[in-house]
Amino acid sequence: MYKINVSIAALLLAGFSTAVFCQAARRSETYARPAATRTERSLNANWRFSPRDDKDSERRDFDDSAWQRVNVPHTWNNKDAFDEMPGYRRGASWYRRDLPIGREFAGKSLWLYFEGSNQVTEVYINGRLIGRHIGGYTAFNFDITDAVDIGKTNLLAVRVDNGFNTDIPPLTADFNMYGGIYRDVRLNAADKLHFKIDDLASSGIQISTPVLSAASGRVLIRGQVSNKTGRARNIDIESRVIDPANRTIAIAAATLSVPADAESAFENSTRPIAHPRLWSPDDPYLYTVETIIRENGRIVDSVSEPLGFRWFKFDADNGFFLNGKPLKLRGTNRHQDYKGLGNALSNRLHVRDMELIKDTGFNFVRLAHYPQDPAVLRAADRLGILLWEEIPIVNYITDSKAFADNSAVMLREMIRQHRNHPSVIMWGYMNEIFLRVPKGANDLYPATVRLARELNNIAHAEDPTRVTAMALHGSEMYNITGLADVPDVVGWNIYKGWYSGEIDDFGTFIDDQHRRFPKRPLVISEYGANGDQRLHSDQARRFDSTVEYQRKFHESYLAQIDARPYIAGSALWSQFDFGSESRGETIPHVNQKGMFTSGRRPKDVNFFYKASLSHEPVIHIAVSDQPFRAGEKGLRSKIGVYTNLPEVELFLNGNSVGKKRTVGSRTISFEASLRSGKNLLTALGTFRGRSIADRATVHYTEVSTAAPNIAINVGSNANYTDEQNVVWLADQPYAKGGWGFLGTNAKNIYSASDYRDVLGTPDDALFQTMQEGLTAYRFDVPNGEYTVDLYFTETKFAAAGKRVFDVNVNGKAVLENLDLFQTVGKDRAFSKSVNVVAAGGVTIEFVRKVGSPVISAIRLRRVSAFLSRHPSAVDDQNMSLQIVARGR
Repeated sequence: MYKINVSIAALLLAGFSTAVFCQAARRSETYARPAATRTERSLNANWRFSPRDDKDSERRDFDDSAWQRVNVPHTWNNKDAFDEMPGYRRGASWYRRDLPIGREFAGKSLWLYFEGSNQVTEVYINGRLIGRHIGGYTAFNFDITDAVDIGKTNLLAVRVDNGFNTDIPPLTADFNMYGGIYRDVRLNAADKLHFKIDDLASSGIQISTPVLSAASGRVLIRGQVSNKTGRARNIDIESRVIDPANRTIAIAAATLSVPADAESAFENSTRPIAHPRLWSPDDPYLYTVETIIRENGRIVDSVSEPLGFRWFKFDADNGFFLNGKPLKLRGTNRHQDYKGLGNALSNRLHVRDMELIKDTGFNFVRLAHYPQDPAVLRAADRLGILLWEEIPIVNYITDSKAFADNSAVMLREMIRQHRNHPSVIMWGYMNEIFLRVPKGANDLYPATVRLARELNNIAHAEDPTRVTAMALHGSEMYNITGLADVPDVVGWNIYKGWYSGEIDDFGTFIDDQHRRFPKRPLVISEYGANGDQRLHSDQARRFDSTVEYQRKFHESYLAQIDARPYIAGSALWSQFDFGSESRGETIPHVNQKGMFTSGRRPKDVNFFYKASLSHEPVIHIAVSDQPFRAGEKGLRSKIGVYTNLPEVELFLNGNSVGKKRTVGSRTISFEASLRSGKNLLTALGTFRGRSIADRATVHYTEVSTAAPNIAINVGSNANYTDEQNVVWLADQPYAKGGWGFLGTNAKNIYSASDYRDVLGTPDDALFQTMQEGLTAYRFDVPNGEYTVDLYFTETKFAAAGKRVFDVNVNGKAVLENLDLFQTVGKDRAFSKSVNVVAAGGVTIEFVRKVGSPVISAIRLRRVSAFLSRHPSAVDDQNMSLQIVARGR
């Protein structure tokens, strides 16, 4: 049986020139925290920004008066990544701001600290280059002590470049690589005798628990002290373990000699601490380790780091264990992306994301696909969320020394900056790395394996207390090349039933992997399906982006994962919709597999997970994705309820629809006939003797040929709700007395390759599906005057003359020799409205000239019930035509 146990890793290093001793602490002692020894000043405000890479922008005499005024966090791609122009701006931009350095900073060591800037950053002080950092997702700092003028206002200028670079990961990815200083910036000041600040922007302190059990735990504190005072110093290093009530529970101390202008390492170890309170998702009990430098009784510097007593292991047959107990990792993936902000989130929004995740009931998050904001790590510690954090090597690599070196630095930075967080259990370094290997570049396969081994060794050398992980997609090349054998834990990104195959193929695939490679611990690192809240269908199917299919997908996957104890855990894709400029699906430029929209509106499927995972009572009427519905009078609508209560009764407009028991499921489905207008729904259950309720409202529009206002999503199985809350009904074949399409050769255009950004409309989903080859569309409506709206787009041909057809309405030509590409171009919305007087219904005919006719949507609206004259008198003057050609 293959096990990875990180509870007793040997961490002691040889060669430390320091005396180490321990002393017991009085457990009742309340710790009086010393006054702050460092100064941290936020530099987030009052920047001047230019999107141009102007020469001499670093100079003090450069005129930036016309530059834009911004605050950081900031990105210049929060809008252009979502417009209809292909791509978004990637290149260099400049930031400048005044940097006052008062005389209170005289004699101090001064540092600029950047939490994140994407992706190559050059920092200048008063025109002088201070430093250059490569990588967009880890922190970095630069010593500016000798570069600033004390008592004066200095100039800070920063050049940021998010342009593509073959030597910097990620090369490509299914997320936007926003440019800018998108995390916090600050000025740090410390005594010239201080804990090492330039240890890859880490705290300079490493905390571990090399010996730990429920009965006892010992804390090991390691670090380095920098002496920039110009003379040798003899100091004391004291480390205190402090509980949340501010009581000292252990003290470790050492004496240290630090030569002039040099660094010395130290190591403190506490005596065993009896019965430490263990950290877990259910009880995220956090201690603090405060380490101070004291010279002649005076505190010179201090650093506080989190401490959680916990140990874990992965077992290839039985999954994951925390503190000796089995725990299924139930989780999600999270991108640092927010509607309207790109990646430039405030700490408050980062923390709120983690709180939403915890509130759903998840205990695990994969921070895809890059190291995330320090606020995220702190929130995970506090909330009790276990983390897989990784560096952004995605899709394929460049086989170059520079790429390997940059990858190694990113990995070391991530580990050193975040290694003290008890929430982190896995370090990752590659995601779907064979997904986009260039054709013919077979030499990249062995090169990737070599790089993975190098990074795996680095991760274990930097932090032997945690495991390594890699996320793979469904390619056999990972097994053939041996890449899947490199990490400690294998993650599989599985989308069976979405990008290919059927939902049940998930179990077949993962069972086969476990059978063939029984010693590999397994995590499902991604699984998911689109959920567009505007699209709904009772006949949901793969790749239709309906919320019903998304719900069906997740309900099945969670059951399949739970049925397999060897699966250590899972992380769905993803918690929030996020920007992906290259995607052209029903919401262009957005990956919409989230449990929430990118603006943090929850989708109904989120409550399936909450009902399945939360310890709190949950009852949710799953209609918030579809508050507007339409259909025939008396049509029975499906009403879903997610709950962890044993029984639920549903009421519609005050009348009971019935009671149903959950019987082990978290999903209950009712059927009810909605009335025209507003419908009030109430679901009731009981939990420990008290009533639990949820309420929702659905607005229903009756649609019939007798009083027609009919909108049709032609070629689609789904209803679509537009911005005006008009419900466009799913397509159907014609039946006498109703409406629908005619033509035995008609077919729906419906596949992943046909989902693309349709320019000139917010209703991409309406244009992306269509009927091709139909002969007519028929409405059996009463005599009267009607407006017919016709909607088209050309998604197939990129040249004129490939598709030409006529459109007639009740025998009158309204469009002749329509060539959509020639008229508006490829992937552009085109619409036409016509008024028609109907006697005996409305028939829209499509006459083939070249290729096959197509249409994406039709809307028929009654204007008048009575004819002002005989229908045979209709002429061009009565036929009011409006052609709208929508483009960029």
